[in-house]
Amino acid sequence: MEKIFNFEDRLVRFAGECIFFTRQLEKLFENEYYKNQLIRSSGSASLNFGEAQGTITDKDFIFKVPLVVKR
Repeated sequence: MEKIFNFEDRLVRFAGECIFFTRQLEKLFENEYYKNQLIRSSGSASLNFGEAQGTITDKDFIFKVPLVVKR
């Protein structure tokens, strides 16, 4: 597997890998709950990073990036 050094590309790939992973799980009630949560949270990290890149000030960027890492 090739190494990706761009953080945004890594987040997008992580979200995709989470989707592929959840497809392999059994269709149990508990799994469905956590599958949905994993897909939402992994996707939101990449979207929030894109939002942080679109900020105008450095202060706003510094405020938004920890939200990405926290998720």
